[in-house]
Amino acid sequence: MSKQTNYSKYQKRVIKFLNDLLGTDTPFTYERAKNNHLKVLIEGIPKPIYTGSTPSDCKSINNFMAEVKRELKARKNQTEEMPQQENLILTRSLEQANDKLIQNCVKSLRIRISALKKQEEASILDNQCINGINLKRIEIVKQSVSLALQARKQGSYLKTKDLKMIEGLVHNHLNFMLPSMAYYAELLNSKSKYKNAEVQPTTTESLNNNVISLEDKTQTAQIKAENKMAKQTKQPVSNKKMNTKNSNSATELMAMSANNRVSLLRNLTKAQALMLIDDINQAMAENREEDIEAVINLIRDKDLPLEAIISCMEAA
Repeated sequence: MSKQTNYSKYQKRVIKFLNDLLGTDTPFTYERAKNNHLKVLIEGIPKPIYTGSTPSDCKSINNFMAEVKRELKARKNQTEEMPQQENLILTRSLEQANDKLIQNCVKSLRIRISALKKQEEASILDNQCINGINLKRIEIVKQSVSLALQARKQGSYLKTKDLKMIEGLVHNHLNFMLPSMAYYAELLNSKSKYKNAEVQPTTTESLNNNVISLEDKTQTAQIKAENKMAKQTKQPVSNKKMNTKNSNSATELMAMSANNRVSLLRNLTKAQALMLIDDINQAMAENREEDIEAVINLIRDKDLPLEAIISCMEAA
């Protein structure tokens, strides 16, 4: 750099202006060209800026100042745009990486979609509820994203915001591929109706079986009664002994207290208890028939008129 004594008064004004404008933040240099013009180089400005030595135009200093400010402004805008461009490039690369990650997750889930559907249907039919399906799908999505991140070459770290965004997109894809909650609700209702339809025939069959068993019991009871009557006619002495024994055992049973009798009867099975009830009803019916037969025999023996008996009963 030459001494300022070699510069013209105009060039010294230009140098002073540059010192005041640029200060200590922006380096610059200047020198005299071969044609005595002032050549100025400023950091960040790719081309030199020239001005005259003794210009005849009084506005030359203003024009030079305007040109320098314009170049500085352009440099400032360029420096501001460069980080933005770099950020834009970085953002685009991250978006492309995230899109590829989402595509890999969706691809892996699409391969497993049939198995996932069967698992969901089995879970719904077992639990008779569709409340836990969404939580299971979220767990499947998180597991798929985690595996895809581990397999990615660029690293497995993602910001929480980006991770949630990716999981949300994959979850939307999974919900679209799998049946909706309405489908599962309808499936659950149809299965319950089918089960109810199966239960109704079984109940009717059981009722029919019960009716048949009751008919069999009545038939067996009638056969027992006939056999008993035949035995009574053939072996009156032994039957009396048996009746005496049975009456004694029945009398002993009734002589017990109610609690003891109930505790004794609780040892019976359900089938035995039902058979005992049937036997008691049969015994009461036989006693009634026997009493009626005894009354008829008494009326015949006494030769009593039925009209008189009926009138006496009505009067009583």
